[in-house]
Amino acid sequence: MQLHSCLALVALALAYTFDFVNGFHDTANAVATVIYTKAMRAHVAIAMSAILNFLGCLLIGTAVAQVMTEVIPRDHISLSIILAVLVGSLTWNLYTWYHGLPVSSSHCLIGGLFGAGVAAHGMAGVNWSKLSEVIAALAISPIAGFVGGAILAGIVHKIISKSFPGSDSNWRQQPKFMRWLQILSSAAVSFSHGSNDGQKTMGLITLILASQFPRGGFTYDHIPLWVIASAAAAIGLGTTVGGWRVIRTVGTKISREKLQYTHGFAAEASTAAIILTASFTGAPISSTHTLTSAVAGGTLSLHGRGKLNTKMLSIIFSAWLLTLPAAAMLSFTCYHIVSAFGIP
Repeated sequence: MQLHSCLALVALALAYTFDFVNGFHDTANAVATVIYTKAMRAHVAIAMSAILNFLGCLLIGTAVAQVMTEVIPRDHISLSIILAVLVGSLTWNLYTWYHGLPVSSSHCLIGGLFGAGVAAHGMAGVNWSKLSEVIAALAISPIAGFVGGAILAGIVHKIISKSFPGSDSNWRQQPKFMRWLQILSSAAVSFSHGSNDGQKTMGLITLILASQFPRGGFTYDHIPLWVIASAAAAIGLGTTVGGWRVIRTVGTKISREKLQYTHGFAAEASTAAIILTASFTGAPISSTHTLTSAVAGGTLSLHGRGKLNTKMLSIIFSAWLLTLPAAAMLSFTCYHIVSAFGIP
């Protein structure tokens, strides 16, 4: 019993570690464009992003967190499943971060939940109706980001080029208020990222507490304030690390054209709107996929297909396609390893 409690505490530590890694893996979502347009200095942008990730996680409810507790049927939840999900998800998240690939921490978690659930209970180990809703949201978000980024970039560009001739060919001639709009949109992405991604870890922590410490009064349907605050702190602290490998990819390797204020603003504003909508409706989407797609959509709208780095985009897209099955296989394997040691 004592060993079981210790392993449950290890699972909690891994959940907070995942939240921290999510913070620095996804820093690029908010700061890459604002850094590479030189609208803000890097250390200031990262500090701002960390604070707003914390606030977004703290203030925007728990609808997404509740969804995360339902992907695996609650009567099937076990410590071995939770450990397998966390180890498998963390492994793939760190691997893709090391290679500078902007993939989704959300896909890692969903893939991990699927793989561990199936490993433990077969097809009955997954709540298929809930999983299909989550996957639909994950699939729609990058499409929405691409379309939103393209449309908004085209609209803003048309307005600015008519009002300020020459600004489309020289970013230094763009009006100063566009710089401030981009900073504001970057702040909105940070806040919205915390509101969605931070909740996913809250959901995992709730799974651990409700399944392993029910005598402490923990339930699946209530997330204590201290869980919300601690998850917010973990993702905020992770953001301060910076995640430069992914920042460089988003800021310089998707578009062959130097990012401008209009481009950055369009990508960030559309991304923030999509993520906040998802957070309020309880849809755990990928902020990484949404922002990356919005940058690509803005590039296509402003500069044409020839300015898209199709080689890098194909690598990123391949990593996206691999994330769900890779995280699932890692968690599937981890479950069998953990079970071999007799952990229930």
